[in-house]
Amino acid sequence: MNNRAFTLNQIKLHAIWALIGALSALALTLIFNATGLTSLESFQEPESRLLSISSETAILIMVYCFATPLVEEILFRFFLFNFLNRHIKRAAIAIILTAALFGIYHLHPVQALYGFLMGLIITYSYYRHRTLSIPLVVHIAANAVALGYTLL
Repeated sequence: MNNRAFTLNQIKLHAIWALIGALSALALTLIFNATGLTSLESFQEPESRLLSISSETAILIMVYCFATPLVEEILFRFFLFNFLNRHIKRAAIAIILTAALFGIYHLHPVQALYGFLMGLIITYSYYRHRTLSIPLVVHIAANAVALGYTLL
């Protein structure tokens, strides 16, 4: 197998995880909307800050869908999860702690809950496959759905 090129199975695996990320983000967004959580000021503030980055959709996509997930995946999955998993030696606890810290990192209660729930999925995908490309596509897909929903 050539390490430089993705095989068809790897492409399928990434596509499945991207779909999981997108559907999870959509489901959480719809649930949060139905329960009124998205109308809370703690949800509206980060959304307003996001849109203030730029009026250009292409810049929002680059920042929110590519740059942010890349940095967060390196920090939370590669460094934090690996550190916790190595020292705790119980993957389930390391996954939950990493997801909790990912949620807290988002600073606002509603965003923290959303971040925690998505963090569980993203961190599990990293644990399961031991490559950053899988959680990265999950995160990109989730952020793309959230951004698309916000822009619409």
